Amino acid sequence: MIKLSSRVVLVALFVSVACVTEVQAQYVRKNAIVEAVNKTKGGIVTLKVQRDSREIVGTGVVIDERGFVITNYHVIKGATRILATLADNSRYVASVHATSAKDDLAILRLPVKQKIKALPVATASDVMVGETIIAVGNPYGFENTVSTGIVSALGREITGPTEETMKGLIQHSASINPGNSGGPLLNINGELIGINVALRDGAQGIAFAINAETVKDVLASKLSASKISRVAHGLKVSEAIEEEGIDRQKVVVEGVVNQGASGLKKGDVITRVGNLDLRNRFDVERAFWGYKAGDEVSAVVVRDGKPTTIKITLAAAESQR
Repeated sequence: MIKLSSRVVLVALFVSVACVTEVQAQYVRKNAIVEAVNKTKGGIVTLKVQRDSREIVGTGVVIDERGFVITNYHVIKGATRILATLADNSRYVASVHATSAKDDLAILRLPVKQKIKALPVATASDVMVGETIIAVGNPYGFENTVSTGIVSALGREITGPTEETMKGLIQHSASINPGNSGGPLLNINGELIGINVALRDGAQGIAFAINAETVKDVLASKLSASKISRVAHGLKVSEAIEEEGIDRQKVVVEGVVNQGASGLKKGDVITRVGNLDLRNRFDVERAFWGYKAGDEVSAVVVRDGKPTTIKITLAAAESQR
């Protein structure tokens, strides 16, 4: 029989405890930031913009699966060719659909043949100073670079890259550089709360994003049902924030302006139109794309706490200037 000294037994015991401790010290690496990046990457676009003999790099965000992308106006201003690359490396030559120079926003159209991933535009009304944010873009051409920081301040006013005075901006500390322009500012849940627009020259940790409310205003105006499909739905809506979570945004009827929507009442919460679930005022507009005047479209509304289905008859839109 082999006898071990007490010293050898104690050393073996200590080694065993150390190994157990090392195993127990492992941490979960797939945190909220990793999950947010993974679930949004399919809706982020790399833009290569040709201007005469120069090529610049920017970023865009898919805001409708039928090929609409939003970016900064200063990214595409003066472009002779815009090449858009998606996360799956598919490439498209983009066309400029609409612009809003005063907001430094532009809407591009990609000639896609199948639906692509879109990021829903969230709300900026409950963004909190100090909360974690994520910026994704192509700084100096380094594609799909992720940086993190916090919301530093709200309601900032600066002179933007187009020399327009920009108001209501989100100031944040995530690292952005030339090439990040037009890219998404996300919260920890992967919700789009802004579009990155500028950084402070000579400073570190001072960056700005156009807030989601401004983005939705531009989208609802430039991509309205009346402009895309020449139909009028007659709805006046607002947005309400009811609770935490990805579905906290609600679309509320404020009034109707034609007989086709007369079945709806002020205070109704519209949750779905046709095949599209609604989260914001832009969703209301794109829900009616593809229809024509005279079509009846089903809408699911919550009234007095109970869901009901109502038909909306579309009218012909007035001539667009």
